[in-house]
Amino acid sequence: MKKFIAYSIIAAASPLAFAQSNPVSTLQGGAQVSGDTPTLIPEHTTTLMNGGVVEDKTIMPELSLDLLSVSASVGYESAYVFRGEKLAGHSICPEVEFAYPIYDFDIYAGAWYSSPVRGDAGGLEELDLYAGVNYYLGALRLDVGYIYYWYPSTSVQAAGDITRDMEVYFGACLDTSAYLGVNINPSVYYWYNWILKQQTVEISLGHEFPVGEWTFGNEKLTLPVSIYGGYSSAGRKNGDNGGPDEGVSYFYYGVRADLAYALTDYCTVSGGIRYSYRNGGNEGDVVDHYGLLGREHNFWFGGSVSFGF
Repeated sequence: MKKFIAYSIIAAASPLAFAQSNPVSTLQGGAQVSGDTPTLIPEHTTTLMNGGVVEDKTIMPELSLDLLSVSASVGYESAYVFRGEKLAGHSICPEVEFAYPIYDFDIYAGAWYSSPVRGDAGGLEELDLYAGVNYYLGALRLDVGYIYYWYPSTSVQAAGDITRDMEVYFGACLDTSAYLGVNINPSVYYWYNWILKQQTVEISLGHEFPVGEWTFGNEKLTLPVSIYGGYSSAGRKNGDNGGPDEGVSYFYYGVRADLAYALTDYCTVSGGIRYSYRNGGNEGDVVDHYGLLGREHNFWFGGSVSFGF
């Protein structure tokens, strides 16, 4: 998502998703975050005057580069669609994310970039910077973070349009393996963008089908599939440009399916199809004042090479 991200961001950013997380996120983009718990410094003891011993747990985790995880990807999308709105055509989308575990938390930060192949004529150029924290409660993962959207190619926008957005988000994702015998990754996320006065809620499901094992006995070939749906409402979709606020509200949903092959333990290539639909936000609508970009129905394809260490 973003937008595939977020898509994402955030996921991811995740990446920002973000994603994230589909490394490409989650966001969405979406990027993968390590769930390891850091090794702690051995507990020390304090001897009392009466000879008794009291255990005192350490308050600092061990700091080691071995705990740092890095993921990166370079993707191509025949269209850049974010929450049902097509913002660009053929685009190259690199992403990088860093994560570090501290106790039951995973702290992460990353960047996702979309560059239209045809430059300004191809649509919106965008850079997403994101950071967040994951917290684990058994099979439940809680995620909170921040995304900064920057649009360098302002020449493709009308005079006075915004050149940056900012969002905070909160989400929860459940690993259903222990309950259903299979993980369908149900998740729900909420984003708030105070520049656009926009609130967005999105739910999603995802599963990685072992098609290679079913057909060729090859565990390296899989079919990740995800579906999502959401609602977005903005009171100032045109941004803080000094003009009258223009709002818009609409529903959207979509699906993504890829064939993925793990070349090594650290590198995976994938490619597939995507589809999205939105209901509302058309220019000329009586209720909605801001006309969203692109068509209501969007069908496109994409692929990526991802790395993780």
